Amino acid sequence: MKSELLRTIQTGCLIEAEFPLIGETLDKFEGNGVISTYAPKLRPAKPWRNQIMEGWLIVSVYYWQPENFRCILSREGQVNIYGPGGKPDHTYQIPGAGVWGEAATGLGYVNRIRAIGDHLYVCGQSRQVYRFDWDGKNLASGQWRDAAGPMRQPPMPEPPADADEEAFDRWLDENDAIDLVDIDGPAEDDIYAVGDEAWHWDGQHWGQITLPTDEPLTAIKVMSATEIYLVGRNGTLLRGNRHDGFVDLSSVEDNQRFVGIEYFDGRLFLASNLGLFVYDPSQRKIERYITDLKPDLKDTHVLEAKDGILWSFGFKDLAWFDGQTWTRVDHPDNPPIR
Repeated sequence: MKSELLRTIQTGCLIEAEFPLIGETLDKFEGNGVISTYAPKLRPAKPWRNQIMEGWLIVSVYYWQPENFRCILSREGQVNIYGPGGKPDHTYQIPGAGVWGEAATGLGYVNRIRAIGDHLYVCGQSRQVYRFDWDGKNLASGQWRDAAGPMRQPPMPEPPADADEEAFDRWLDENDAIDLVDIDGPAEDDIYAVGDEAWHWDGQHWGQITLPTDEPLTAIKVMSATEIYLVGRNGTLLRGNRHDGFVDLSSVEDNQRFVGIEYFDGRLFLASNLGLFVYDPSQRKIERYITDLKPDLKDTHVLEAKDGILWSFGFKDLAWFDGQTWTRVDHPDNPPIR
């Protein structure tokens, strides 16, 4: 393996059950992103394809199924939307988003892109929320518009030019940037945005949600308008909705962070820094989940299920589960996990 090709998987999503879209960074050149696809059925001879995205630190990828578009988001607010085979293809800069880019106005990084209803949404630091509007025909007509309104915090002063990671984190803390790391909802007048705080959009206004915990949240799983799951640090798992409130289902005491959640085979699978866990609604208990992989999953931070297949995207470990057997996928540019 060439060291300059080694990669870390930052995020992933599913185009089809056995066709993941993966956002990566080059370990030696973190400022350059890589978009990879793995399609063993479509391309059995060469299932992996990738494309370098210079200057992009990819934080979120999403498959916009009704439009058949792949959506790539960098933390600086760059968005690439393209169709199968790369056509159509258009790249945008969200106005004001980011830290170091020319368009940045002090609002901070963005974190997640998702479709809700008929639109794409992006959320980020300083309570940023944006909606993508286009004419439905020409991607070049698309514009990213502020959807946060008065919820959004004012811009921060410029970060110190020579700041290392620790100094940069201090700068964020000193300026009290409220981070929203996930956004989702059952409808465009019923949207949740969570992170350091939790907010809800009712189609007219954003309102902060009172929760039974003050732990930062990391991910949302929408089951229905009345059944919303939120996960976060210190084993936080909440269930409920904006109108009825949320109940705390947490039952683990380890200092762990649930960072991903997916419903599969009658259970909620929870990705964390300490491994894979499950919540069984019938047992009302969170338990460690052991796969049949040898060795077991090294890491997992993004989970997504589609058409009877559950995928676990780890920083180095990639695997899928059909309900009976787990299968590990070797990355062609990383050492195999054995």
